Amino acid sequence: MNLQLSGKTAFVTGSTKGIGKSIAVALLGEGARVIVNGRSKTETLVDELSERGEVFAVEGDLAVADDCERICKEIDALGGLDILVNNMGIFEPKPFVEIGDEEWRRFFEANVMSTVRLSRHFFPKLMEKDFGRIINVASEAGIRGLESMIHYSMTKGAQVVIGRGMANLTKGSGKDITVNSVLPGPTMTEGVQEWLADSAEVEGKTEDEFVADFFRETEPDSLLQRFIRPEEISSVVTFLCSPLASAVNGASIRAEGGMIKSIV
Repeated sequence: MNLQLSGKTAFVTGSTKGIGKSIAVALLGEGARVIVNGRSKTETLVDELSERGEVFAVEGDLAVADDCERICKEIDALGGLDILVNNMGIFEPKPFVEIGDEEWRRFFEANVMSTVRLSRHFFPKLMEKDFGRIINVASEAGIRGLESMIHYSMTKGAQVVIGRGMANLTKGSGKDITVNSVLPGPTMTEGVQEWLADSAEVEGKTEDEFVADFFRETEPDSLLQRFIRPEEISSVVTFLCSPLASAVNGASIRAEGGMIKSIV
């Protein structure tokens, strides 16, 4: 299927590894021009991805307001955007009563305010065009409210609400502008792979045995009963970036392996 993304410019935040990198690769595969982002060392990523298409990098910490403002200006200087993918985020399991005010602020700045600042800058510019996409990579945690990381869950729920609110602002524009959220479940990123290997070794299990036990005991509602591959998330995101997805607006697309039992 041709997703008609050739010639479109996309900015994928937090794209040096994991889901973000997979999204960048998928968009390049569809002919998009991609701007990647990380706090440092993006040259290696650009070198790696350049054989796939046209790639640029903007370095900086999007949790920091000044860095975010500078990055927006650098992207404007590159010619602006057609697609914004708010993927950057942090997470950490921690007991609720041990999460101090500074931790709440740190998670809010990284996961929520990065989305707010970038969207606030680029959304009006997209509304001036005939085509535009904003995708918030949230999480099923934003719907379930995980007790193991309530601060993270709060930020992901906020991203979903922000996405729906901005989508409402596209009403009556007569243009192909959409704002959607994607809700991944547990995904086999580099960090999860390291945790999995270490945990399996500590428990004297193979990785396959550890994964089977983990999902049976910790995530019994998962229909997939395994970790999701990054490319399974990036495929969903890439479709939502496409002109073919024009009828999907203001949606929260679950890509969590069937962990949420609700049918809507």
